[in-house]
Amino acid sequence: MDLVFIIILLVLGMGLIVLELVAIPGTTISGISGLGLTIYGIYQVFIEYGAHWGISISLFDLILCVLLLIYSLRSKTWKRFAQKEEITSKMNVVKHQIKVGDKGVSITRLAPMGIAMINDERVEVFTSTSYVDPNTTLVVEQVEGNKIRVKVSE
Repeated sequence: MDLVFIIILLVLGMGLIVLELVAIPGTTISGISGLGLTIYGIYQVFIEYGAHWGISISLFDLILCVLLLIYSLRSKTWKRFAQKEEITSKMNVVKHQIKVGDKGVSITRLAPMGIAMINDERVEVFTSTSYVDPNTTLVVEQVEGNKIRVKVSE
């Protein structure tokens, strides 16, 4: 096998290993392929050029892998991939005209969440009891942002 082809195998193998360490975390196809190409390249060096060159290339690849691993585990390396902007957006906040004490009726079964009609408005509600059947009269117990807690009307 030609020396240029062996060098291409080794460089491609190292490139896939670096891609595995930096861009694609976990044991994936790129890491396994990179390891396979590197091992096959070293094997070809042993076959074509003898034990001296095979051991030399093996040590060089081992040192290169350790250096790449150390480089990829440094915090500065990962800061380049991290998001630097702060997300300040908020979800659309729905303003309800619903307040504590309002009455309504459950449309779906509340187990413990479901849909109810309160003040001619279809809203998602939840109850602290286990289940409430459909068409049950409800009273608003607490309103906290978009969360409306109800209880069965007595």
